[in-house]
Formats: sequence, C-alpha cells, structure tokens
Amino acid sequence: MTSSQAWKLHGCYTLGSEQYFNIPLGKSLLGCHDDWNALDHFDPTTDSRRIFSRFFQLRTIYGALQDGFNLLQHGNWTYFIDRAGSNGTRTEIGLWSVSRSAIPDIQTLQGTYQGQIWLLYSNENATSTHEYDCGGDLQISSPFTSDTAVRNLFAPYEKYQLKASPSSYFDNGTAPWLGCLPSVVMEGFGFKALVPIDHWTPSLPALTKFSPGHDHRILANLTTQNMAIDISLEFDVEMDCASVTQSISLNLTSSGKGGTPIIDNVTCGTIANPDPARLPGSSTSVWSWSATLRGFADGVLRITVINPMAAVGNISTGVRLLSTYSSC
Repeated sequence: MTSSQAWKLHGCYTLGSEQYFNIPLGKSLLGCHDDWNALDHFDPTTDSRRIFSRFFQLRTIYGALQDGFNLLQHGNWTYFIDRAGSNGTRTEIGLWSVSRSAIPDIQTLQGTYQGQIWLLYSNENATSTHEYDCGGDLQISSPFTSDTAVRNLFAPYEKYQLKASPSSYFDNGTAPWLGCLPSVVMEGFGFKALVPIDHWTPSLPALTKFSPGHDHRILANLTTQNMAIDISLEFDVEMDCASVTQSISLNLTSSGKGGTPIIDNVTCGTIANPDPARLPGSSTSVWSWSATLRGFADGVLRITVINPMAAVGNISTGVRLLSTYSSC
C-alpha cells in the first residue's frame, strides 16, 4: 500500500464479527493511533514478497509446479480437534504428503525439469517432529526410489537421504524399493517441495533487509545542510561487494538545500546472527553491504538497487529494487 493518511485515519475497527467466533482483532482495534499505518508498505525486503518471487522462479523451472494435473496423496499423519464455535464440525490437523506430476500420455510439461515434485505440508500451529519406522504402517513414503537424496526447494534448503521401504517401486516384489523418509521436522504451517538433489535449483539472490528501513523518516538537523546517514543492505547469499556498490543509484527530491548524496565508507561481510525468518520457507540474511551517505539534504531520497551480482555462480537478483526514506 502506498503512503496515505487514510490508512491510519480508518485504521480502528470496532464493529466486531458475527461470522467469525472470537476473532482476535488485535492491532486492528488501535490502527488509527499508529503512525506506521500511514507509511508506504511496498517494502522489497518483506518475507512474503520473497517467497512469492521464489514461487514464480520455480514454476519456470519445474513443469509439474506450473501445470502438473496428476496430484497423488501418499499419506497423512493427522488427528481431529474440536474448535470453539465450530458447531460440532471437527478440524483435521497434522501432516500431508502428496506428489504432483504430469498426467501420463496426456500432458507434456515445459520447464527444465519435467519430473514429479514431492510436497509436504502441515497446518499445525507449532513446530513438530514426525518420525516413523520405514518398515511400519505409518512410514512416510515418497514418490522416489530408496537410493534417492532429495532437497527442499524452500529455505532452509535441507537435504534428506531416503531409506528403503518394504514396497517395490514398480510393484513387482523386487528392487528398486520405494523411498521412505525416516524423520522430518515441520514448522508451524510449514511446507516443503522436495526434488532429487541433482535437479535442485538455488534461489536467486534476494535483498532481505534494509536499514534504517523502507519509507523511514529521519528528523533533520536544521543547523546542518548536509547530513551523514549510515545505511545497510542484507542479502540471503554472499554478494559481490563492488557489484552491489555499482548497482546502487540515488535520486533525491529536496528543498533545494544541500547537494547530491554520495556513497562513502563501503564495507561488506558475512552476518553471524541474522534475524530469524518470520514465515515458513523464507530465507534469512547471510551477507551485508553497509555504507555512509554523505551530503544528504532535507527531502525524500529514493535508493534503487539494479540487478547486483552474487559472489559466485554468475547469478543476480534479476530485479530492480526500490526503497525510500526521507528527512523532515
């Protein structure tokens, strides 16, 4: 949402709800008292934006994710609960395992990889560990053979070596055997998309954090026409420091006082303790670029980061990223 006082002025909802039982309105009751709601919220570093960017990237590579109509359930490890206000309708909670692929002899998939994708997802609101005997009835069977190593297409990109189950892959009583996952940890409302490790594709580099923040307001020192502001950019892979510096352009809309900002004191390095991911499947910061902007006059500064390159792999963000902040 663009910056607007209307988002703040209309931000207090007090009508309640007859449809939703005990709906936790929380902050929506007090939004008209929060200045943050009047700011611009097109933050290019937000978790949800990066997850959807990964979705779009994967659909161009894995044809089954884009057009696979063959959806096969391999199992579910679930239980039922009764929620307050549900009028006797029970809710199923737990882990599901499905695979998605093309319908044989009917569909021809596009993309680099046309094989099947194994999907695991949970609707539990807490991290849970699922560990079962690969020879038992509750085994987490996969759509791959037991000699397959698989890797998650979403952060934290973990790897799993499948074990042999008693089931024949071709249902003829002989090897190869159907692969089984002995144990898996699922975050609350977590999901995984698993593929053979040889067909795994890394995510494009992404900007994960900007400091002091998108549409951040800074109180100007009226006695100084040219301020110095420290900024930093964080990425989820190691980047080329010179490429990041060269990719940044500054556009200042000012009162006419002061000069054009310049970038000074550039430093780059790895991040030891990144902020934790706020959403399942979202990447975290690995590397940072920081500098000082000098000659920053009173006004609105737009910072544009255009396609910086990673340190290895000859890959870039592939996008044009914008962020703004102002002094007043």
